[in-house]
Amino acid sequence: MADDALKIGLLGCGPISQFAHLPALLKAHRVRLVALCDGADDLLEAVGRRAGIKQLYTQYTTFLKAADIDAVLIAAADSFHAPLATEALRAGKHVLVEKPLGVNSPECRTLAELVRSTGLKLQVGNMKRHDPGIAFAHRFIQERLGQVLSVGGWYCDTLFRPAIQETLLPPLLKSARAVRPARDPKVDKRHYSLVTHGAHLFDTICYLGGQVKAVTAKLAEKFDQHSWHGLIEFQHGGIGHFELSVKINSDWSEGYTVHGEHGSVTVKTFHPFYYRPSEVRAFDARAEQWHTPLGAHSNPYKNQLEAFARSVLDNRSTCPDVDEGLADVRVLEAVEVSAGGGSRVALA
Repeated sequence: MADDALKIGLLGCGPISQFAHLPALLKAHRVRLVALCDGADDLLEAVGRRAGIKQLYTQYTTFLKAADIDAVLIAAADSFHAPLATEALRAGKHVLVEKPLGVNSPECRTLAELVRSTGLKLQVGNMKRHDPGIAFAHRFIQERLGQVLSVGGWYCDTLFRPAIQETLLPPLLKSARAVRPARDPKVDKRHYSLVTHGAHLFDTICYLGGQVKAVTAKLAEKFDQHSWHGLIEFQHGGIGHFELSVKINSDWSEGYTVHGEHGSVTVKTFHPFYYRPSEVRAFDARAEQWHTPLGAHSNPYKNQLEAFARSVLDNRSTCPDVDEGLADVRVLEAVEVSAGGGSRVALA
């Protein structure tokens, strides 16, 4: 492609775009942001001025046809992910879509079939895979750990997130004309909390631990807070456990442990807008050595864009790909069903 750079158009000028995607797009190597699209014309113009982008579109169909782009980054509400990705693929554009891939597994399966039939690239925006610490842990597990025995993961969002974000992030540009789903997803706070935060937790568990076979989950709901705990069975015969708590009266807390045939790995992950890679300690029992990566500051949103560009420009696999995005949605569905009755739910 021209100048060996992937020309990307950003769909959606809301909070996640302003806080994460736009700064990353303007910094990422082999990536060129050339166009913006949003249904709210006032927000579109304000964000376009801030980012210095001239190609601005309020109509998605026109954006796909007229904008000089190779790919689309979709940063819209969850219910729009699969339909908008479908339209982009049919227009011949590669897609990086925010997590989760879709709102249910049937629409994700249909999208996966379309990706295969078009031969285009689709990457799901689970940017934690591109945290250098988590990436190191994944490689260590694949190359040195042998068979996996057990996996643990916890993700606890904090009630103090607003203060953290106000301190770290620029002022948010808003519009009364913003395009929203017909039904506000935040009305069902239980489901919204599970999907929004669980999409990260369960993707990272699968990335480090392997494919999930079944889950058994319980949910506690008290004083407008939610806490899911559960048991995970993996296809490889190992077992795991998880906690997802939204929100807690404490600092942000996220981490993972993996024990295997030839060692173990522990991961401590920080609030994403700190841009601080996870701290990792990995033990190789055969060499009787601990391994700890440097952990220099790094932006996982920028890293995922650069990985997406490599997948298109160098014809590499995306990470996570559409099938992994589908697998995450299936785990979320299983957890929700299991927590409703406490039963074991198998993933077919």
